[in-house]
Amino acid sequence: MSSPLIHLNGHAPQIQGHEPAADLPPLFFFTDPERTPHPEDVASLLPENCGIIYRSFGDKHASAHARVLRSIAEQRRLKLFIGNDVDLALEVGADGVHLPERNLEAATDIRRLHPQLYITAACHSLATLNNDGINALDAVFISPVFASNSPSANGAEPLGAKGVKAFCELSPVPVYGLGGIGVDTVDALMGTGLRGLGAVDAFMIEDEMRV
Repeated sequence: MSSPLIHLNGHAPQIQGHEPAADLPPLFFFTDPERTPHPEDVASLLPENCGIIYRSFGDKHASAHARVLRSIAEQRRLKLFIGNDVDLALEVGADGVHLPERNLEAATDIRRLHPQLYITAACHSLATLNNDGINALDAVFISPVFASNSPSANGAEPLGAKGVKAFCELSPVPVYGLGGIGVDTVDALMGTGLRGLGAVDAFMIEDEMRV
């Protein structure tokens, strides 16, 4: 599995108190229990130096799923982030945590208590960049970049390339794009300043392709 997504140019400015990690993957697979019910199938096909953001959304078997993904990540040299659950990230030995925008302020305490973890967060508006938690992050995922099937994108106006560029110019940390990004839209993002991309639907596998 190869992708032109990894050729996007970005930047990693230094900020007071914390320097964003320079070794984050350029491409992240976001799990979704509805659209990617078998995330281990996708993870087992990812090339080296990709990331996985496992979002359990209350799944009672989250610990078991996270452990399987952790095993695959170790075997394939991937980085595993856990969505909005520091305890689970520590339990399975994940590389980092990913926070929803509503929980961004927690990033400061997570950075202080668990400096070994990468920390990223969702960002849906430029106003979010004024949140003090931004300075504890390694990157933000802005969304939706394009029209998306994500429930969280319902009613949200896509940013488009111009909106993405504005985020990249103003953000004190590296910016990743998320939402509606695939092989048919990625070219429009070249030159915007994105460090990399995240996706859900772009990684979906048809049932007949499963092994």
